[in-house]
Amino acid sequence: MRQIRRLLFAAGLLAHASASGEAAPICEPGKGYVALDASQQLSEEFLRKVKDIGIGTIIRYYDWRDETLPGKTLTQRELGLIAKLDMSVAVIFQHNNDCLCTFMTKGRGKRDAERSLELAKSFSQPLGSAIYYGVDGVDAQFLALLSATGITSGELQARKFVQKYVRTYFEDVARTMAGSGYKIGAYGSGLVCSYLLDEKLAHHCWLANATGWPGYQRFEATRKWVLKQHLPTRKTDCFGIEVDLNSGNGLTDDFGQWKPK
Repeated sequence: MRQIRRLLFAAGLLAHASASGEAAPICEPGKGYVALDASQQLSEEFLRKVKDIGIGTIIRYYDWRDETLPGKTLTQRELGLIAKLDMSVAVIFQHNNDCLCTFMTKGRGKRDAERSLELAKSFSQPLGSAIYYGVDGVDAQFLALLSATGITSGELQARKFVQKYVRTYFEDVARTMAGSGYKIGAYGSGLVCSYLLDEKLAHHCWLANATGWPGYQRFEATRKWVLKQHLPTRKTDCFGIEVDLNSGNGLTDDFGQWKPK
């Protein structure tokens, strides 16, 4: 998720901290962060550090066997450490979900959901918890392409893309996961979140830290998101690796996380 955000910073589609007056999150107790997401394998030392500032949930990835990044997929070793420290885990599937091509590929949602269910079974993920699926800025990318060609772009056009392609992906996911006992979560823009929740194609939505993506401010104000992502930490500031910190909406403590045994 961080790679696509860097590209969108460069394109001016994502507000940078210095432009908005925000600072990178301070890694100290009392800031209200409930979870962090990381795309690399984590150590016990790291987990102890984040638990000490009050973070109770680690969000890790489900991916294909040929991972988009080495070590991106959650491991049994990490689950053992999370259980040892009495913490929780949440999972999100992502394999090039920052590419328009992913959502334009027929049957892709089915394939991703099948892989997610395979991993959920292997990790004894309990029924009733959630599997999130990333929609990593593709609606913003679509608008950027329209703008580059001189075609009028705006949220209406982004919504058309979401309706045609993102909807199809999540319909495939929903059909594949039907009867599995798992809830479907979505990570993405305010537009993606609001659309999928309204259409009942997702049970939970995790709002990406991308204020320039379509619908961010409007959806943020609804507090219908269960997680809201903040600016990534810097290696030198916090825990020695770059991670994203996340806060809850204050209305519910349940965002589909689970405690490994």
